[in-house]
Amino acid sequence: MRTAVTTSEMAFDQDDTAPATGDEKVAIASTMPASTCARRIRRPRGTSNPDRRLTQPAGTLSTPRYTAHVGHWSESLVDEAAATIGGNPDRDRLRQLLRETGQEIDILAGRSFGGGGRKSVGLDSRGFPLVEVPDMQRGSLDSENQINEVPDPVNKQMTTVLQLAPLMDPTPLAIAPGDALFVAGQLIDDARRDGRLDGDYVLKWLGHAMEGDERKALLRRVMDPNYRFNVPILGAQIGGWWFQITRRLVWITNETPDEGRMIEPLFDMDEVKAHRLPALCAVEAILIAARLTRQPIDWAFSTRIWTEDVKRPAVRPWRMIAKAIRGFGIPVVTLDKATTRMEIACQVLLKAYWHGYIGNDEPGLAAAIALAYPRQVERVRTGTKAATTEAAAATLLEGLLYPGFDPARGAEANRRYVARKASIAIMEHRKREHVDKQPWTRVGISERRYYKLLRYFAPKVDGRYVGDRDVIVSQMREYLDLLDRARAVRSDLLEALRDRGFSDAAARKWIQRHGTRGLPEREAAEAGGLGRVRKPLVRV
Repeated sequence: MRTAVTTSEMAFDQDDTAPATGDEKVAIASTMPASTCARRIRRPRGTSNPDRRLTQPAGTLSTPRYTAHVGHWSESLVDEAAATIGGNPDRDRLRQLLRETGQEIDILAGRSFGGGGRKSVGLDSRGFPLVEVPDMQRGSLDSENQINEVPDPVNKQMTTVLQLAPLMDPTPLAIAPGDALFVAGQLIDDARRDGRLDGDYVLKWLGHAMEGDERKALLRRVMDPNYRFNVPILGAQIGGWWFQITRRLVWITNETPDEGRMIEPLFDMDEVKAHRLPALCAVEAILIAARLTRQPIDWAFSTRIWTEDVKRPAVRPWRMIAKAIRGFGIPVVTLDKATTRMEIACQVLLKAYWHGYIGNDEPGLAAAIALAYPRQVERVRTGTKAATTEAAAATLLEGLLYPGFDPARGAEANRRYVARKASIAIMEHRKREHVDKQPWTRVGISERRYYKLLRYFAPKVDGRYVGDRDVIVSQMREYLDLLDRARAVRSDLLEALRDRGFSDAAARKWIQRHGTRGLPEREAAEAGGLGRVRKPLVRV
């Protein structure tokens, strides 16, 4: 049984006056080497205002509070795509479509797949021991201070989390990763309930954590795109794990690099645009969960947090890019005002599974489904006559695994996805229970082919096929029997032509030109039927 935790049970919470562990200066190398990346081209023309380029990029959508930072573009993909398509496609239109697709992939993956290289980065975690640095090659760190790279559990060649402070006393025991991630989801809910995930909290923290002169100096330093200042949102040490939520401050200028992250303007964008000023923004909240059993830390999980203010267009099927995003991207947890505490915790577990941080043998997955979606699990238990709630939850989980939640659609779409999968689980169970009574079984074909042929035998009214099932089955069986006889006759004719010295291609061409002359009338009619469009005998 999993235990719910509250903020009062935390061993440590962020202190507005906590000193920084260090204003560290490090040199790192990008994850994507230059040899595997195409060169970057200029941003599309249309405005000279830096923040307008952020909020109104060509071909993307924006919202009043959250805006997606413009992704990169590679010219070489235009030639490759044109060669794949063939003919003479419109290069400008193709460039626009590829730019939009590249931007969307960057945002969903949370990474910038542009050219690689080394750069110096300043890190300020304001007292927290960990900081997120995406797109970093493992072993590329060069620092004068004791900073450790935490290997990514999925991709051992890269690092997304840096350990800025050593563990003074590692814990001998820690809860399992699945249990820790379930706790992490509940901590996200604590931060949401306290309003810490809003941009107003970041402004409030800046107003209380430092004096005016110090705050002005900090904001000037943040103007440097390579200075990463993280506002502490929440921190806790539970069960031998460290959990933290932070948000990074950025000024949006011409020099701000693309990182495929969602950002929230902290001031009214109309006033910022009117005065043509850079926009002070907060990057999407980042959760990091790290195991404290070893020094240096050897296992950490990071995920992005998207609230209801994040809106992304979802004009492409998620199943087409889900595998790529989960293989190379950073998880995204979506939530809104209707999202429950257990839904968030379950979502963190599912995202960790989809991205490869935990395996399918994690025992807590089914239990998390039962806690997060009790109504859907009960529907499945009743509809499938499952012996226990755990068995019903496991059945529902099996349907949820692919393609999974689309982060661009938001938390409400996640709940609809679960409800739909519950209905499918019940429907599939009923099919297995009454397999002999299914019409496609009586005909002797697959369910997929049955519904492809059904439109020729029954009219469709209000989205449903109407007609006597026995009559439909009889007509469909007669049609399929005729096809089988025609194939047999044609096969015999091909064999006879081969015996006379025809090659396979010549035999098929002979039948195409001469038909079935010389065969008995009925067999010729059956064999010749295969050379025409194969339509059923009866169309209603």
